[in-house]
Amino acid sequence: MRAVLGGALDWDGAEALDPSAMAVTALGMGVPILIGVLVAHPRIGLAASLGSMWVGNAPRGASLAEHWRTVRDILLAAIGAAIAAALIARHGWWSDVGLVLIAGMAALLGGFSRPAAIASQRLIAFVTIGLGVATQASDRTLLTILIAEGAIWAALCALAVGAAARRWGIGQLAPAEPRSSASLAQLYRRWRALLATVGGWIYSLRLMVCLACAVVIREAMPQHHYNWIAVAVALLTQRQGDGLVVKVMQRAMGVAAGVMATEAIASHPLPGWALVTVIATLAAASPWLRKRSYVAYTAATTPLILLLTSGGGTIAQGLLIDRLVATLIAAGLVIIAFLAAQRFTRRPSPDSPRSG
Repeated sequence: MRAVLGGALDWDGAEALDPSAMAVTALGMGVPILIGVLVAHPRIGLAASLGSMWVGNAPRGASLAEHWRTVRDILLAAIGAAIAAALIARHGWWSDVGLVLIAGMAALLGGFSRPAAIASQRLIAFVTIGLGVATQASDRTLLTILIAEGAIWAALCALAVGAAARRWGIGQLAPAEPRSSASLAQLYRRWRALLATVGGWIYSLRLMVCLACAVVIREAMPQHHYNWIAVAVALLTQRQGDGLVVKVMQRAMGVAAGVMATEAIASHPLPGWALVTVIATLAAASPWLRKRSYVAYTAATTPLILLLTSGGGTIAQGLLIDRLVATLIAAGLVIIAFLAAQRFTRRPSPDSPRSG
């Protein structure tokens, strides 16, 4: 517990402020909402801004080619997730089955390589959030187009601002991901060998079990708004086990703080200008907070998700309390699944006594 609280209170101020990253997220999310407000259809802007949020935090590479590869991968994951969410939404239990299967398949495919692992985790989170929005949308095709347009807009902002920042030496460059020298055939053979072991399936199984439990809990208590359990599970579950319990608890603390902060922001209807200001400000702050405090970053992004998925309307206190409880339930599910998987996969030491 000391490690959790210590990490929650840590504040890393070593890195300088990066105005270029803040400009990308503010423009990427703020402009679509501003356009929606100006044409008297803020929900259109919010839908596009959801796609922008998924893409806007792409790290800036040292070159345009490197930056483009990163942005391209996130953009494809965002558009693919929007399409998948639209296709499986509003089919009753089949929607839940579809979500669990898509998440499980993405998790398995993520074992192919490191870039695939990163893309799969993004896809899982995007599909889970998108499914909740698509379920409430009157026109899922239009929603998909708007999310894709917002994602493309954020990608263009990232590339343009990144090019200007590199030209003028503004901000920090993200360290390049080491590129594997293995061929596709070698990666495929390694992946097949991985799937022949329990370790190759354990992340996918943990995720699927937690999502299935989230669905069961939601259906068992329909008087509560527990759709958020699945979203929190997707955000909290990670492939690597190193420090998972501490990270889950810290993220859960951030989500809980963000849920409570949303009550102050959205307890009353927000006029259009206030909605644009709040979302653009939170979006601009997110890359700055991300490098300083994981809990603070999560606390800032949670109101963004809640505002975008609620269509910018008033969020009742009861709904926020349900989402706070849902976050704690999700954290418990993720930690229990991880500990159970650890116990299941732990091999006895050679010196341990054997039965029989």
